[in-house]
Amino acid sequence: MDLSAIKNFLYRYYIEPIEKQSGYNYIQEITYGILLFFMVYLFYRICKKLQIEIDRRFVLVTVFYILLISLIRALVDGGHIPRTYYTVTPGIVVVVGMYYMVATVISALLLRERYYILAVSMAVIPILYLLPIFLKNIVHVEVLFYLFFIVALIYAALHYLLERVEPLRHIFQPMDKYVILAQLIDGTSTALGVGLYGYWEQHPLPRFFIELLGPYIMIPLKLVAVVTVLYILNREVEDRGLKNILKIAIMALGLAPGLRNLFRVLMGV
Repeated sequence: MDLSAIKNFLYRYYIEPIEKQSGYNYIQEITYGILLFFMVYLFYRICKKLQIEIDRRFVLVTVFYILLISLIRALVDGGHIPRTYYTVTPGIVVVVGMYYMVATVISALLLRERYYILAVSMAVIPILYLLPIFLKNIVHVEVLFYLFFIVALIYAALHYLLERVEPLRHIFQPMDKYVILAQLIDGTSTALGVGLYGYWEQHPLPRFFIELLGPYIMIPLKLVAVVTVLYILNREVEDRGLKNILKIAIMALGLAPGLRNLFRVLMGV
C-alpha cells in the first residue's frame, strides 16, 4: 500500500466524516474502541500505582467529566463553541480525557484518598462557565419530563429484579446499577430525539436497528447489550479494580452520548 492510498484511507474513514458531519462508520468505531481500551488499561495501571480505589468516588469524578464533555459537544452543535478537530469526536474525547486523567493524578498526589474533592472541582469550574450559555438556550424543557418518566419507570423495574430475584442478586454487583442507568439514559434520549424531534442516529449499527424496528427499539437493545456485557465481566474478570474501571468506561460510553443527545434536544439544535 503506497502513501497516497494510506492518505486516502485515512481521509475517507476518519477525516471526511468529521468534515461532512455524516456520522460514524465501522472502521472508526473499531479503531476508537481499541484506543479506548488501551487508554483505560493504562489509566488503570496509573491509578493502581497511586492507590486510587476504583469505587463510587471514582464514579462520581468520572460523571462530572462526562457532563463536561457532553456539554461542550452540545454547545458545539448549537454553534456556541467553534467547531474544530479538538471540539468534536475524537479530538474532544482526547482533550477532555487527558484533562480528566491529569486532574485525577494531580489530585491523588496532593490529597491522597480525598483526591475526588479536587478532581471534581477541576471539572466543575469549566462546567459553571459553560452552564449559563446552555441554560439561556433551552427551548424544549418538556423532554426532561419524558426522559425522567421513562428512565425512572424502567430503572425501578430493573432495580427490583436485581435486588429481589435470587439468581440475579448473586450475578450482578452494586456498580452495575450505574452502568445500566447510563445506558438506559442513552437509549431513551436517542429514542426521544429520533422519535419525537426528528434527529438521526450517527452510529451505523444503532441506525440499522432504528430504520428496521423504529427508534424506541434502542431502549430494550441497550439494556440487553449492557446486561450481557456486565454478566460476562462479572464472570470472567477476577481483578476487581480492572473490572470496575471497565464498567466505568462502559458507563461513560452510554452517559456521554446520552447527555449530549439530551442537551441537543433541550436546545433544539
